[in-house]
Amino acid sequence: MNTLTLAELIAQLQQAFAGFLGMDPAEVNPNASIKELGMDSLTAVELAIDIEDRLGVSLFLTDFTGRETIAGLAASFLEERVA
Repeated sequence: MNTLTLAELIAQLQQAFAGFLGMDPAEVNPNASIKELGMDSLTAVELAIDIEDRLGVSLFLTDFTGRETIAGLAASFLEERVA
């Protein structure tokens, strides 16, 4: 994830969410509430493992509940990388 832009990271997260939610990535609105997308705690744990494999970013369940949208999650990742 070292050189990804915000847009690229959002696209990667959209793909990951889409795979777990059985949706087309284009249908995953990055500004929609993660809960509105149908995310539950079991899916969030599985998705966290997938995201770590894809991007090398460790996530916890609280990361999904603390950030309401995919765009917010992506922005917080980038902020943490800069800090």
